[in-house]
Amino acid sequence: MKRTAMDNAIRSSVVVLGSLAFGYMSLELGYKPFLEKAEQYERSVQSQASQHQQEQDGQEEGRWDNNNIEGWEEKK
Repeated sequence: MKRTAMDNAIRSSVVVLGSLAFGYMSLELGYKPFLEKAEQYERSVQSQASQHQQEQDGQEEGRWDNNNIEGWEEKK
């Protein structure tokens, strides 16, 4: 009788894991277009932020620094 109980428990766990995997895959496939759009939007926001940061860095480099005249000439 123990063998039957163990088989039922294993069978139940396999069914539960299979249904979880099926649910996950169906959600991934169902929302794939929305997820791709969200990822594309996130990449565009990150690239805009990095461009903005580079512009700020470029403006800071272009400032005149009386303490480092030699460094200014090297940056040109």
